[in-house]
Amino acid sequence: MTDAPYAPAPRPCPRSTVIHRAALYRGLLAVAILAALILTAMFTPATRTAARGARTDLRLGALQLTPCTQRPTGWCGTTALPLDRRDPDSPTLDIGFEWVPATGRPQGTVVVVDGGPGWATRHSRDAYLKMLGPLRASRNLLLFDLRGTGRSQALTCPDLEHYAGQPSGPDFAQTVGACGDQLDHTWHRPDGSWIHASELFGTVDATQDLADVLTQLGLSGVDLYGDSYGGWFAQVFAARHPSLLRSLTLDATYEVLGLDPWYTSGVTTARTAFALACRRAPQCAAHTSTDAWTLISRLASRLRTAPLTGTTTDLDGEPITVTVTVTTLVDLVNDAGVDPGIYRSLQAAAQTLLTRGDSAPLLRLAAQTTAHDGTNLPPPDYSSALYFAVACTDYPQLFAMTSPSAERARMLQDRIAAQPAATFAPFTTAEWTTVNAYTNTYDGCLAWPAPQRPHMPITTRPPLVPATVPALVLGGDLDSLTPAIGGRRVAAQLGPSARFITVPNLTHITAMPDATRPGPEACGQSLYRQFLRAPAAALHHLDTSCTRHTPAVPTLTDYPTHLTDTTPATPAPGNQAHPAALRAAAVGASALSDALARSGYLPHGHDTGLRGGTWTLTGTPQAHLTLTDVRWVTDATVNGTATWDQTNGTVTAHLTITPDTETNTDTNTGPGPGITIDITWNTLTPNTPASISGTAGDAPLHATLPSP
Repeated sequence: MTDAPYAPAPRPCPRSTVIHRAALYRGLLAVAILAALILTAMFTPATRTAARGARTDLRLGALQLTPCTQRPTGWCGTTALPLDRRDPDSPTLDIGFEWVPATGRPQGTVVVVDGGPGWATRHSRDAYLKMLGPLRASRNLLLFDLRGTGRSQALTCPDLEHYAGQPSGPDFAQTVGACGDQLDHTWHRPDGSWIHASELFGTVDATQDLADVLTQLGLSGVDLYGDSYGGWFAQVFAARHPSLLRSLTLDATYEVLGLDPWYTSGVTTARTAFALACRRAPQCAAHTSTDAWTLISRLASRLRTAPLTGTTTDLDGEPITVTVTVTTLVDLVNDAGVDPGIYRSLQAAAQTLLTRGDSAPLLRLAAQTTAHDGTNLPPPDYSSALYFAVACTDYPQLFAMTSPSAERARMLQDRIAAQPAATFAPFTTAEWTTVNAYTNTYDGCLAWPAPQRPHMPITTRPPLVPATVPALVLGGDLDSLTPAIGGRRVAAQLGPSARFITVPNLTHITAMPDATRPGPEACGQSLYRQFLRAPAAALHHLDTSCTRHTPAVPTLTDYPTHLTDTTPATPAPGNQAHPAALRAAAVGASALSDALARSGYLPHGHDTGLRGGTWTLTGTPQAHLTLTDVRWVTDATVNGTATWDQTNGTVTAHLTITPDTETNTDTNTGPGPGITIDITWNTLTPNTPASISGTAGDAPLHATLPSP
């Protein structure tokens, strides 16, 4: 399971032998640390040193740090830790991190760990700083990169990183296995023998790395935050090293104990989440006639017999040929848990294809999702090798990892054949398990090297943390990648000092900003900041009122092909415009809303309209848009300008909608300049309708629309 990083990740969207440190290493490290450190529970005073004419460095505990390049300026450091703590002759790995001091008087240190597995925490640096917000004044921030990614000697397997096909199936599994074999032939002992490193990048080793780094930095009583796999890691860390923690926050986590290798909670959550997304969105709730899961079922039947191929535009604005199969649909349904754009669009795209044969919306959605959710960054920001090194070491599989590869494949097929037919309906089990292996590794580990040791990330029974460690567990109710039901179980396993809170209308990760949908993270951030100020006192007294007001995903019900397919805006007092002009006004609002929704996925601030034309966006958080001949429908263009305040959600626009004169003669404007409107709405208060005023020829136009 992997997840999508901030601006735009991965995914996404996933899941170690109890390895004890060698006695020699433990003794030497303890002596060195005791000689070098003066520990405090909350903060270790840092000392800046500089030789004459040299740059200023920072000494923190036993480690010397150097300035990082990003602003606000942090301090980067590494320390050499054993690759294999069971082997006194083990080579070392450089484990890296960044220290960002509090801007005011420090009252403690927050440690953050990103997910994946495989994402470097440094990649989401800006998101973590924004998540802390005003608490940056009183909290130091330690961004810790797990072994094998980021500053911690990122693992690279070029054939895996550049794999061009569907990341599942036999060929992909062989590529993954070859990567594991490469790791087993990368490090060797003094006698020349190879170290079986494919199982040395699991969660247990990584948690010990963090414990050692904290000790060397002179830190204890830290506040640990982990999102997605980072939360899985944090569970293991808390169970093994509770004395180093003041508090624990898990955002979009899933079970270490009792994890289901089928991940069936994903599909059961998806079935309800698509319905919730529509029911909570005013436009979808008002105009839908067929529920989303029924449409997805019909679309699966259609694609099973007739895959869809066509040309659309990719996120770089270039033409691309896309084929949509049942496997593509499986990926779309799974990716919705991390990508609110799929909740927004899939139901409407299916409706448009099935009722009018119009494939443009579905082709574009498939291309968008493949590029955004199905493409990972290269090392050091993301390590595909680390993803599988963790998943194949720590997560339960549907086969025995100790068996030969061919036997594993037979076991998997037997399990698939025996699974009840309705488990993943409308998909068969065979179809569902073709999902992108970076979502769930059903067959991704078939050829990974067999482990030489048993791996158990957590060896104790619940409660996993002492009552002195308060724990906040957050989960979005639209998150089908790490469903809320799993977060609830985790909170119960942690013990009575843990509390789970559901944040409605949020997908994967609640407290970090999402470039594809700015704003809804405010609730998760509020809960986190309240908790962080006084974890023990605040946990059961948090103000959770924000969970009643998180904005719904603006879910669509249809993509009109023509003006005549469009649901008109609702006339308001003073309106004299013809219904066809109200349809045109709705087209203008939809074209602009579509640009806003697409903007967070793009590497550049420009794109084409769904059916033609172009638009550009500049600036953030105060965004300015210009639409030029944008076609939301085939027979009208939209031109104009808009501003979007991403902080408070306000959208204001001045638009001209011009129907094609050959096909539209009933807009009450004739072949003239079209319909000119001013429109405003708020992306963070979707229950408040959009307000429209303008003219259609000489006729005043006044109307409202469900928030687009």
